[in-house]
Amino acid sequence: MLKFLKSGGNYQPHKQNKTIRSISNPFFEFCLGIASVLIATTHSAIAAETIAIRYNISKAFISVKDLETFAKTGDVSPILSIYGKALKVEDGEKLRQLLLTPMTASPWSIEQFNNTPMGMTILTRFGNFIQTDNDQKGVNALKSAINQASNLPGGLTLLGVLQKFPGQTLEIDVNFAITAIRDLSQVIYEDKSVINWINQQAKTQIDNPAINNRPTQLKDPGTIQWKKETFTYEHPQRNISSPVDVYIPQVSTSTPVIVISHGLGSDRTTFKYLAEHLASHGYFVAVPEHLETSSTGLANFLAGNAPPPGPEVFINRPLDITSVLNLLEKKAKSSAFPSELQLNNVGVLGQSYGGYTALALAGAGFNTTKINQECEQSANRQLTLNISILLQCQATSIANKGYDLKDERVKAIIAINPITSVVFGQEGMSKIQIPALMIGGSDDYIAPAVPEQINPFSWLTSLNKYLILLDRGTHFSFLEPGEESVLPVPPQLIGPDPELAFPVLKAISLVFFNSYIRNQTEYLPYLNAGFIQGNETTPFNLSIVNSLTQEEIQSAISQHR
Repeated sequence: MLKFLKSGGNYQPHKQNKTIRSISNPFFEFCLGIASVLIATTHSAIAAETIAIRYNISKAFISVKDLETFAKTGDVSPILSIYGKALKVEDGEKLRQLLLTPMTASPWSIEQFNNTPMGMTILTRFGNFIQTDNDQKGVNALKSAINQASNLPGGLTLLGVLQKFPGQTLEIDVNFAITAIRDLSQVIYEDKSVINWINQQAKTQIDNPAINNRPTQLKDPGTIQWKKETFTYEHPQRNISSPVDVYIPQVSTSTPVIVISHGLGSDRTTFKYLAEHLASHGYFVAVPEHLETSSTGLANFLAGNAPPPGPEVFINRPLDITSVLNLLEKKAKSSAFPSELQLNNVGVLGQSYGGYTALALAGAGFNTTKINQECEQSANRQLTLNISILLQCQATSIANKGYDLKDERVKAIIAINPITSVVFGQEGMSKIQIPALMIGGSDDYIAPAVPEQINPFSWLTSLNKYLILLDRGTHFSFLEPGEESVLPVPPQLIGPDPELAFPVLKAISLVFFNSYIRNQTEYLPYLNAGFIQGNETTPFNLSIVNSLTQEEIQSAISQHR
C-alpha cells in the first residue's frame, strides 16, 4: 500500500518517519513510478506531514513539508536526497512543475465537470483503490479536495489538492496498481499484434505494378482558384446562429460538395490546409463550427461561462451538418454561388468526434443494448487504455430515444480516429451501406486503433470500405494547431511532426472522393499504400486493407500469444 498520512486532531507522525530501513533502490524506483503515475493521472494526492510508502513488508516515510519545499525552491532534504539516486534531474523538474502548475479552468467549471457522468466515472475509478481513514472509498474525498483546491488564489494545483484532502489518512493499493499495469500491458500487447498482422497483410500492395504511373499532383495544390466566405446557419436545437466557413471554387461547372467535421476542442481552422487543398481541386468545401465541442465552446466552459458538453452533442453534431446542407440548398437556389452545387452527392470527412459525426450521417445507429452493457461495466472498471469510452458513455441517456441521424445526401465518408466501439457497436456499424474509409493510428491513446477503428471496420457490411493504419500515427497526426488552442497536448501524445502527415491526408481524401463522389473510378487503383506513400521520406508508414474479419483479428491475437 501507499499510505499518505495527514496531520490534525490527536494524530502524531510515526517515529519511523525520520528513517528508512532495508529498502533497495529498485524498490524506490518502483514506488516512485507508481506514485508519479497516480499523481499525474488523477491530478490529486494527499497532503500530509508524512507520506508512508508501503509495498508488502517494506515501508518508507517522507515529510510532505520537504516535498513542498522541494516543489517551491528545488531544495532537497536529506530524506529526499535518497530519491535522487532513482530520479534524474529532468524528472525532478517535471515533478516540481506537476506540483505547482495550475489548471486553467474556473472553480465553477471544475465542479461542474466533477458532477458530470464522465467526471464521476473518472473519480470513481480512482476512488475504487483509494481508501480513506474510515475504510470508505475515496471518491467523495477526492472530489471534495479538487473542488476546494480549485478555489485557492493560485488556481487548482496538485499542492492545493494536497492541502485540501479531508481526513487523517489515505491508502493507495500498490498491488492493485501492479495488476492494472499487467492488464494494460496485455491490452497493448494484443493491440500491437493485430496492427502488426494487418501491416503484414497489406505489404503486397506496396509493389503493385498497376500503380507505376502515379498522378503526383494529388498531394499538390490544384489549379482551380477559390475564395473563402463565412456564413451562419441555424441549428434547430439552439437559439443562436453557428458559423461555417465555405471554400468556393471559382468555376461555372457543377461542383461536388465536401463537409469537414472537426473534433473535440478543435475549430474551423484545424483542417484549413485540407479544405484549401480540396477547393483547389474543384470541391466546394464547408467547415462548420460545432459550438459546444469547439475550442471556443470548451474555453467558455473552462472560464465558467458555459456548462460542460452534455449527451445532446451526439445529436447536435450530425444535425449541424444537416443544417449546413440545408443552408447551402437555400443559397444555391438564390444563385449565391458561381456554379451549381451537387447537394445530393455529398462527401463528409471527420476526425475523432467528427469521425463519429461522419459515421452517424452515413447511417450508423445507436446500439442501445451495447451502450447500456458496456457503460455499466465501464463505471465499475478500474482502468482502461481507451479514454474514448468515457466520452461515448455520455450517450447513454439519449441513445434509446429513437434518433435517426442519417442524411441521405451523404454518399461517401472518411472517418479519422473515430469513436465507435460503444456508441455504435457491431449492430450500429453494420447499417452503413455507402463507401466508407476509416483511418487509425498505431499510437493513438485517445481512441485506440484496435477497439475504435479495426474491430469496427470488420463490422462494416458496405461493399466499398477501406481501413488505413498510420504507423506511428497518433490522435493528433492530421491536426493543424487551431487559432484558439485551449487544451495543450504533450509532445509525446502528438508524436512525429503532423505537417509530415498532411500530404498523406491530402492524397487519400482526393483519391477517395474522386472515386466515390465524382465517380471517377480510374482513381480506385490509387487507394493503395504504395501510391500514397510514394518514395517520400516520412516518419509515417501506411497500410491499407479493404477486407477484414473478426476471425482474422482473433487469429492474429492467438498467433502472438
